[in-house]
Amino acid sequence: MKFEEVKKLYADEILCFQEQKKAIRRLWNIDDGVAAFLFELVNAVKPDRLLEIGTSNGYSTFWLAKAADRSDGTVETIEVDDERFQLARKNLNNLKNVVMHFGKAEEIIPFLECKYDFVFIDAGKIGYINYIKLLEDKLTDDCLVIADNVISHRKTVKDYCDYMVSNDKFQNKYLSIEDGLLVSIHKNQNQRIHAVDKIMSKYGDYYA
Repeated sequence: MKFEEVKKLYADEILCFQEQKKAIRRLWNIDDGVAAFLFELVNAVKPDRLLEIGTSNGYSTFWLAKAADRSDGTVETIEVDDERFQLARKNLNNLKNVVMHFGKAEEIIPFLECKYDFVFIDAGKIGYINYIKLLEDKLTDDCLVIADNVISHRKTVKDYCDYMVSNDKFQNKYLSIEDGLLVSIHKNQNQRIHAVDKIMSKYGDYYA
């Protein structure tokens, strides 16, 4: 099932997310372009264990979970704000492949016991560098790490981007979709790199 077909099938749920975003200023949801990209990417690489840092009201989690469910993947998601966490818990209640964590990512990540093969970072921008350093030992060799807002918050996430670009384990590519994504792909995964490149080319300009 394609992105637009899922949108139609879950029109009521999507409308609920949209209305919440309009009503609550402190919700920072991804736009449809990023949602479609993540949905297609997860469908293509079929990760087993996904980690999202920054749940908000669960909109991005919804799309990650819907895509991951096709290959029996599980999404873990972390949210620090109680209001957003409660909204997300209500919104995602019917998704059986979502595990929610409440609290600061820096305090939760050290106690996570799984290895993750897909990570989406969209939380406090200044914390990106801390998140990835805490996660490095918890990533599989074929992990994909996607960071949002790397163009709109270029200065705030500069330490993160510099760190990832200089990391010998990853091949990094910027995608100029919406607020900008940095897609970090394990260098040894040639087949996965090819699949990611093919999808990225459909969504905007991308460059190393």
